[in-house]
Formats: sequence, C-alpha cells, structure tokens
Amino acid sequence: MDGSIAATKALFKTMQKRRSHKKSRNGCQNCKKWHTKCDEQGPPCNNCTLRKAKCVYNRPKVDNIRNSDSLTIRSKNASSVSWPVAVDRPQGDVGALCGAYGGPSRLMELELMHQWSTNTYKAFCGIPEDGNYLQVLLPRYALEYDYMLNCILAISSLQIAKLIGEGNSTKYINAGLEYYNRGSSSFRSQLISMNADNCHVLYMFSAIAIAAQLSIPHRSGSALDLLIIALDLLIGSTNIGMMGMPWLLNSPFPLRLFISRMGASKDLIDLDSRLALARLHAINEQRNKATSEPVSGDEEADGVLLVRDYELYRMSIDGLEMCFAEEARGVLRGFSTAFPGLAGKPFSSLISKFDPFALLIIMHWTVLLSQLDESIWWAKSIAEGVALEIAGLLRTRHPDLALEWAEPISWALNRLGFSTPQSRELSYSSGLDSNCWEIT
Repeated sequence: MDGSIAATKALFKTMQKRRSHKKSRNGCQNCKKWHTKCDEQGPPCNNCTLRKAKCVYNRPKVDNIRNSDSLTIRSKNASSVSWPVAVDRPQGDVGALCGAYGGPSRLMELELMHQWSTNTYKAFCGIPEDGNYLQVLLPRYALEYDYMLNCILAISSLQIAKLIGEGNSTKYINAGLEYYNRGSSSFRSQLISMNADNCHVLYMFSAIAIAAQLSIPHRSGSALDLLIIALDLLIGSTNIGMMGMPWLLNSPFPLRLFISRMGASKDLIDLDSRLALARLHAINEQRNKATSEPVSGDEEADGVLLVRDYELYRMSIDGLEMCFAEEARGVLRGFSTAFPGLAGKPFSSLISKFDPFALLIIMHWTVLLSQLDESIWWAKSIAEGVALEIAGLLRTRHPDLALEWAEPISWALNRLGFSTPQSRELSYSSGLDSNCWEIT
C-alpha cells in the first residue's frame, strides 16, 4: 500500500515538471499563427518577407548585429552580384531541427527526395542532357553542399503543395518555407567563395530559388508583386552565371550544349505573334525614337515616372522575339523563362516602378509562359494572374494609354484565353497604321 502511494506521488511530481520548450518564444505573430519557425530577426522576419505579410512582434525589436539586407560580391572587372534574401538559420542536423519545431520529419525528407528524382527535376530540364545532371548528379552534390539539399527539398515540397490543393497543403508549404530559408542562409555564406568546384551548384540554387519564390503563397495575393520579387532573384542568378561562365562551361552542368543549340530563326514565329511583336516595335518607335539619350522622370502619372529609352525597350522586345522563336522551334525547352535575364536589370527595374510600356511588354511575355508544358508548373501558373493584373493596372492608372493600346492588350488576353470586346469605343485610332509595322 505504502509503495503504491509513493509511486503515485512520484508520478504526480514528474507530471508537474515543465517540459523543455523547443519552439520559438520570441517569434512574430504571423509565424505563431502559421505554426512556422520564425528567425526572430525582424520585423520583418524572412517568412513574412517571403509572404509579403505585415510582420508584428509582441516584444520590442532587438537590433541584429547583421543588419545588411543583401550580400554583394564583386568580381575583378567590377561587376557585382547581390542576393536579396538575408536570413540566418540555426545550424545542425536537419531532422533534429525539424523535429524541434514540429515540422517535417525524416520520412517527409524521403518523400521529398523521391518527388525530386521522379518529377520535380523535370521542371528545370532545358535539353535532354540536363536530365542526368539534375536527377542523378545534382542530388549527389547536394550531399556535399547543404544549401543545395535544402533547395531541392524546398521546391519538391512546394510542388507537392501545388499538386494536392489548398486544403491539404499547409504542411508542405511550411516545410518548403523552412527549407528555403535555411538554404538561403547557407547559400549566402558560400556565395563569397565561388570557385570552379561549386560554381554550378551555386548557379543551380539561384535558378531553382526563383521557382521556389514564385511558388510560395503570398498574403497580398498579387501575382505581379510576386513576379517583381522573383525578377530580383533572376537578375542575381543571371549575374552569377555571367561571372562564373568559364567555370560553368567546364562543369558537369551541360550549359555548353545548351548554348550551342541556341539560334532559332524569327521566321519560325507564327504570323499572329510576329504582328504583335511588330506592333510593340511600332509603339516604341512612335513614343521613344526621338530620345537619343536615356531619359527618366520627364513625365509623371500617379507617382509613376515614365521612362523614355528607345534602345532599352528595343533590346527588350528583341529578347522577347528570341524567346518566341526558340519556343516555336521547341529545341530548348522553357527558354522563355529566361526573358527577364535577356532584357536585363534596367528593364526589370522598370517593372518594379510599374512603367506602363514595360508592363505591356511583360503582358506579351505571359503569352509564352502560358504555353509552357505542365511540368514547368512554377512559371506557367503565374501567367494569367500577371496578365490580368497588368491589364487592370493600365486601365486604372493609365486610362489614355489603355485605350491607345487596346489592341495589343486584347491580343495578349485573347491568347491567354480571355475574351475581350473590341468595340470601337475602346479602340480608337492610335496613329499606328498596321501597314507601317515591320516584321523582321
């Protein structure tokens, strides 16, 4: 009897002991609501930055010693690469860290690696030779470079979230966010020591990170805002590729083969698309040809500076024509996803400023994105949303331009499958006679 009472008291005493609390105590309100590990470096923390959410803490902000928002490395020829993702993540065993906050388990990691090796890797294959590199070689390199392993797990988790639908996707979205955050932190630390051995792995991380960024749900719900964030990453990835080009050409990544197969003729573009591209060139000629030097800030509408730079727009439209030609030939799969890199950083900066003509060019780009095959899900999925937002933005902020450009706007929307009325009231003469369009 006494022994039973003593055992009961001992059990009660054990139950009263507070269990160790492994979750974040000082995270922001959103991370607590999302049941996601907060980096506690905000406001804003990285999760809120990725989701475009307002970051609020229940405690005063503690200044972080590392306040830089981006990491910049500069080559000998003065070109630089900036990576806008600035987060620090705890180091240690992946499974132990995940288990500590109730996140993905080792079983999930096995599921995600299986998803990558059987499905997800196909989203990044431009030529058949990419298959072996992405499916076999890159996962092996990921065992050596933890940021690449986290990147593979992140994009695979986000793809599963897309496939299973919103009702059951929370677990995979949160896991994707955590892996992406941790991979970004490690990537930043390795970027400053890029060399012949790790250049192709760094480049692949930067490329796949774009897809991850476009796949992460954002509270704002704006596809255009999502694209603007991704464009920064794409320009950074392009810069990494250019700076490390000699190494990449001699790496396991078959970039040399990809480049050797470029060069599709513009004659392959269908007549309807050729007319649409010629129309963009005609608009540029009419609006910007008189400016011999780049000009910015000569006009302002609703706080948006209208930039007039004939050469900048011409080069962007030429890059778009190259994408239409390559997609028509069908040798380089998904080539059109590289358009912002071909257009360059100055053009991408115009998108972030909501420059109307740059947005009109992007509308035509979404036509190509919508025609990608389903396996390139991360790019195809944003096409309709971006086009509709741009059309609405032009009509509300620049109604005169929306009327003047009614035909190219309707062309893009019609190619995306949206019916747009072509009434004379909405499409008055803009002075751009179709007889003067030059198809090259």
